Amino acid sequence: MTPLPAFRADPSNQDARPASRPRVVACEDSKPMRDYLVAGLGGFGIEAAGAAHGGALDAVMAEFGPDIVILDIGLPGEDGYAIAGRLRRGHPHLGIIMLTGRDRLEDRIKGLDGGADLYFAKPVDLRELAAAIGSLHRRLGPARPRGWRLDRLESALHTPSGVRVALTDLELRFLGPLLDRPGEVVDREELFLALDQRPDIYAMRRLETMVSRLRGKLLRLSPGEPLPVRARHGRGYAFLGEGGTQGPPAGAP
Repeated sequence: MTPLPAFRADPSNQDARPASRPRVVACEDSKPMRDYLVAGLGGFGIEAAGAAHGGALDAVMAEFGPDIVILDIGLPGEDGYAIAGRLRRGHPHLGIIMLTGRDRLEDRIKGLDGGADLYFAKPVDLRELAAAIGSLHRRLGPARPRGWRLDRLESALHTPSGVRVALTDLELRFLGPLLDRPGEVVDREELFLALDQRPDIYAMRRLETMVSRLRGKLLRLSPGEPLPVRARHGRGYAFLGEGGTQGPPAGAP
């Protein structure tokens, strides 16, 4: 494998930086190449994260809320073509760039027809890649609110990619305290109070069933964005993604 060129931050890179900061995930199974892309794009003012395969990409997307995904083709398990196809179907506003060692015309056509917006063959100059990311980001339109958003007025949860998930009243009441304080554990007693339920073993079982159904609902509507809610044994639940709420809390005047 040809050694990767050393990346050094250069003040001249400022001219190539996009006006806003796109978020990019590089899905590349080679760790040296993945680290090179993440660090190199960061030098151009681009927020970048890495993933080694399709499953890892789904998890990073749920947490990171990218605007653009860079895909290698020769990934373990699900290849880049398959990932591009399902991302295009599930996230129509997501930018997709293929970056691969395959340079045949047939490969380029297959990638572009399969959902990619741009196709680059390795090796690529980071200046050109950063400029292409900036151009694609501008074409994608105004930046979406980052992360997950709970809209109390319309009783809906919006995923980082923009998918709208309609919620029942109980689901809305459950997610409200979690997204008011993302990253913190919300005690079971507070959740039962929000749900207007007596804190007993039956209420706990009903809560677990509701969370399981909510995960299934989200999985059907947006397969690449699992609900980042985690149970904390003996304590309560926490929302581990980036997010927030809008609209008054339940019961507010």
